[in-house]
Amino acid sequence: MQLINHWPSANDISLPDVAKQALLAHLIEPFGGQGTAKTFWHDYPSMIIIITKNDVNESVLLLDDEIQHQVEFAHSNPEYEEHLSAEYIVKLSITSDEGNGVYLITPAGFELPNSNKVK
Repeated sequence: MQLINHWPSANDISLPDVAKQALLAHLIEPFGGQGTAKTFWHDYPSMIIIITKNDVNESVLLLDDEIQHQVEFAHSNPEYEEHLSAEYIVKLSITSDEGNGVYLITPAGFELPNSNKVK
């Protein structure tokens, strides 16, 4: 699992190359260019949460309450969902009027674990 709260480089992202390149393009797309996207992220930081196939579902429950809430909110109430590859999807939840948000990247078909069963 990765938590990224800055503009990422390709080296920061632990995903297969196809999904990594699709994510980077996805982050730039609304801004028309990387420079504009970086400026926005500097002014209005967002978070990227990456859950990979190697993560154990229950590891989500070990996150602090604030991050766990962000994962749950982005998973359950995304503004949109888009495939990055056949294996991974991105969900975006906007968290402020300025446009800050949480990008949740998960394996396709990912379901949150039931916290009542694990704890």
